[in-house]
Amino acid sequence: MKILAAFFGCSALCFAQWEMTTATNPAVRAIAPDVHSVNADDRFVYVESAGLSLHSFGALEANQYDPPLGPRTLTFRLPRVPRKAEKPVSAPPGIVGVFVTGVPIYNPIGTNSYQNQNLWHQDAVAASQGQKPEAGFRSSVIGFALDGYPIRAVAGMRSSYRLRQITKRTQLPDGTVLTPGQEGPDLGPGFPLGYFAEDYEYVPGSGDLDQFNGAAVNGEYSYYMTSTWPYLVGSRYYGEAPLDYPKRSAVLQSGRVELATDVLQIEPNRPVRLTLTFRNLQNEPIRFLEQVHEKPVHLIVVSKDLAEFEHIHPEPVPGDALSVTHTFARAGEYWVYADYTAPGEPPAVARFELKVAGEPGKPVPPPCDPEVKVGFDAPLQIEANRDVPLSFTLNQTDLEPWLGAWAHIMIVSADGKEFIHAHPLEGAAAFDPLAPHTHAAATPGPSPSTIRTQIGFKAPGSYKLWFQFKRNGGVTTVPWVLNVRESSQPVPVADAPSDAIKVTVSHSGFTPGRIEIPAGKPARLAFTRVDAQNCGSEVVFPALKLRKLLPVGETVIVELPAQAAGQLSFACGMGMYKGAIVIR
Repeated sequence: MKILAAFFGCSALCFAQWEMTTATNPAVRAIAPDVHSVNADDRFVYVESAGLSLHSFGALEANQYDPPLGPRTLTFRLPRVPRKAEKPVSAPPGIVGVFVTGVPIYNPIGTNSYQNQNLWHQDAVAASQGQKPEAGFRSSVIGFALDGYPIRAVAGMRSSYRLRQITKRTQLPDGTVLTPGQEGPDLGPGFPLGYFAEDYEYVPGSGDLDQFNGAAVNGEYSYYMTSTWPYLVGSRYYGEAPLDYPKRSAVLQSGRVELATDVLQIEPNRPVRLTLTFRNLQNEPIRFLEQVHEKPVHLIVVSKDLAEFEHIHPEPVPGDALSVTHTFARAGEYWVYADYTAPGEPPAVARFELKVAGEPGKPVPPPCDPEVKVGFDAPLQIEANRDVPLSFTLNQTDLEPWLGAWAHIMIVSADGKEFIHAHPLEGAAAFDPLAPHTHAAATPGPSPSTIRTQIGFKAPGSYKLWFQFKRNGGVTTVPWVLNVRESSQPVPVADAPSDAIKVTVSHSGFTPGRIEIPAGKPARLAFTRVDAQNCGSEVVFPALKLRKLLPVGETVIVELPAQAAGQLSFACGMGMYKGAIVIR
């Protein structure tokens, strides 16, 4: 049953023909299809439904975000009088509007991304049925975006988004040149052009609609349903959407990263909202960070006395930010480390200092599994600028995969200036620098009884290490203190041959990460590793079955035989740093 919902002093939103349920029994009505109610106050219109309908919009209802597990009640809050935004904001992941049937409209950028990196996002609408929808439904209004502007289905309206003229997925539509490890798959039958949202670009004037996938007709702005990307609503809203932005009472800056708190004074045992905004070189907020070990950001909170430690993960929120609520156990000064990787950039860590008001109390011990005994083995003398093997022996082999690994290792120096996030190695029964190591991805079956890693320290001093693993649904944190002495041998000064292509290996990865050489001619590469605080103890060329150790401070020459035109990849032995050689 259709009903014309009319409210005085309202836009087209309040005169929409909503598909209303016919159920009258309260128990049945709670799970009935179509719209349950439409109400309004001075500012908003509220549309309630269970997100179900007898009328299907087909692929346009694609949902990878929150598939219902049972009955649910949805309330859509829409501005009663929509207004054009002074500064357009991104349409959030998940729900971006509502059909007149009460079914949510989802962002076509799905949760599935290439290699789960959060950089190349599958087109959820096209993927849901293997083909793009046709604009065959005819109605004056088929739904509303969350900013209150209507979505119409009118024949002939063409999107101004077009498939990019690309042969390689090495750049994002905004021009960001990705690192070799962030590139998307080559075009082919498995990943044709149009498979990812990032395969499209906005070309003004190429269609009838603007970058928001809308247009003003007879003085009234609307979004329009199209048979091609972005189908209903663009990546940003045209109007002001009533989204729940985190409160920002105080803002700290670390390079191009901002940390905001929702209170001016943080107090112990009181939740505080921590919101992070990452900006690119053009000072624009970065919408999607690379997902590393299943999270876009690993946020580490450490008290300055190194007694308190927390490993938490902000989640995306409106405004191209990430946010998490955290409770500090006691008063004092804290370091907050944001471990992240931006598109086109190497891994980075932003450090902030926070003060929690009050008198410091006793340290709160980290959560512990009493059934697990952990043994720790390290060299008797640990030297700076040397690769240091560490191993952890456990009496249990039923660990659960956590953040893509069997364990995580965090290390902070006593002065807070150095932060290391390490992961287990896999592939060898005993530590062997010549064996093929990668960062361990947890696999089915029993967990290893011994977990190994390799780290390095740039400077001598005292460090605190936290070893974390998951078992029986809980995360256990085990700390140790490490003392690092000055290196007994000075780091040599590397000198590369003048005829070689120089490549520096550091905690920022390979520099440069992409190299061009002529086809049909041999090439010489000179790799210089400048410090030990990185995963670059060796370089591997998988296609050539070539592996070279990279001692700190030394220059290692790699002779490449003549290659046919194409691309040759190389990586550090643990696979965290990746490079590419383009052969033309």
